[in-house]
Amino acid sequence: MNANVDKKMAEYFGLIVEVICEMRHCALIRFGDREFVVDACDLVSVRQLCRAA
Repeated sequence: MNANVDKKMAEYFGLIVEVICEMRHCALIRFGDREFVVDACDLVSVRQLCRAA
């Protein structure tokens, strides 16, 4: 994986997960070292805000 690519993060029932691939009805997510297929409507996007130093 390219280190320069930002990871898309989402919340899945209180857990912060990485979204690998998202389609209309399902999504492939990673939590820890495991990958899961979940219902896409259960994901909530997380926006990371950065402040300039």
